[in-house]
Amino acid sequence: MFRFEAFDENDFLEFLWQGLFDDFIEEVLKRFELYSPKVQFELILYIRERLKESLYPEILAKALEIKEDDAEHIMKGDGKIFEILIAERDNKGKVTGKICKALAIPQTSKIITNLSHLKSKLSVLKKLLGYNFAVFFESAFSGGSFMLPLAVALSVKKIPEDLRFTGKLNSKGEVLKVDFIKEKLEFAQRHNLRLITPLQIKKFETIKIYLENETWDIPFYVTSASRQEFLDFKNSDSYQGKKNLAEFDILKGIELFYGLSEENFYLVTGKLSTKETWEGFCKEFYDKINLIKNRLPGVKTFHIGIRGAVSFGFALGVLFSHFDPFVFYHYQVVEGIPKYHPIPVFTPRELKERLTKEYELIKPNFEKRGDDLVIILNFSHHEPTADVKRYISENLKEPSFLILETEKKGNLPVEVFFEVARESASFIQEIRKTFSFNSYHFFFSCPIPIAFMVGLAFGHYADGWIYNYEKEEA
Repeated sequence: MFRFEAFDENDFLEFLWQGLFDDFIEEVLKRFELYSPKVQFELILYIRERLKESLYPEILAKALEIKEDDAEHIMKGDGKIFEILIAERDNKGKVTGKICKALAIPQTSKIITNLSHLKSKLSVLKKLLGYNFAVFFESAFSGGSFMLPLAVALSVKKIPEDLRFTGKLNSKGEVLKVDFIKEKLEFAQRHNLRLITPLQIKKFETIKIYLENETWDIPFYVTSASRQEFLDFKNSDSYQGKKNLAEFDILKGIELFYGLSEENFYLVTGKLSTKETWEGFCKEFYDKINLIKNRLPGVKTFHIGIRGAVSFGFALGVLFSHFDPFVFYHYQVVEGIPKYHPIPVFTPRELKERLTKEYELIKPNFEKRGDDLVIILNFSHHEPTADVKRYISENLKEPSFLILETEKKGNLPVEVFFEVARESASFIQEIRKTFSFNSYHFFFSCPIPIAFMVGLAFGHYADGWIYNYEKEEA
């Protein structure tokens, strides 16, 4: 029999993953307890990846001194590889961080591990989680900082790839302090990792709540002024989204667990004075919204406020997906009281659907001429039609016109904004189905929420222009 334990560790692993030990795997496993943790860890990984259909579970059971059912579960059951940040001293005595990989497999009949000196701490986790498990580590170490990352690996399915944990746990799920946090944080930063420590979080349950959450209320505010407006918006009494989750203000928790900072949730534009400025902030809006969508799991309900040009609100609607529910907050003075008025749109797809009923709120006026269509959303006190036609006559040859308005312009109650936008979008759809146009030209005299929702319904699959009225420059 070969003395497999006498092989150089690197040589052993190279031979193993080349399949050179497959014919001797029973003899290799008989000497399992003589190998280093690294070799033991890699052996289990290799069996799960390469030999789970060809190795009899009784061979692994005998090597690990466990039941055959447990051996088969270790070979074929659900498992997760995770990383622990441990501290070690170099030749000069300096403490540095180090990655230790481990494999966790839940629901065995007893606690199974290749580091027997950790069994008392593993028993604490069993009491906390309510079930037994197997865990194989690639390095030997002391201390209890592995407890938090192991508990997370065993009980949370999806964990952000760059997120790591360090901390002890007691059977109540309280996160307890560990040593060398500073060194571990420095190591994590050097390797572009985010590390959750006992200095940031007190309860294990909080981690589960955030990483398993499937519904989010996301504030997103666009303003020409300052960050303070965003803070006032999300803290206002009118804001309908959930403001706190578990231990944290929800944005603080999202930053901690998903790496999205507060700056991802608002946009300060200043004055939009040039085409390049417009395009830059449109791109920034699009990028921020998509970063939120990609980082957070589950359903996101966006709580949107916009203070700025109506035409810019239309542009942002064009860029906003019709798949994500949202609540739009319209800032308005009603009976002398200024406040945000929420307009919930939980099924935005409805804005894109053509209505079969008669239009009850809008009065469309369509004039077919040339192959360019000028669309005027005319729902406010200011009457833009004459100015628009004068301007267009100098820039387009014989365009077609679509003027959308209501009987009582400028006095629209917030409660009808959604239906006005929906009817407007539907009529535009009808025109597009009937006639083909080279380009579309949008002008606005309407509340921002209506422009945003019509923009969302129109989408970005047609060539066109958005026009913005500047008092000083027309």
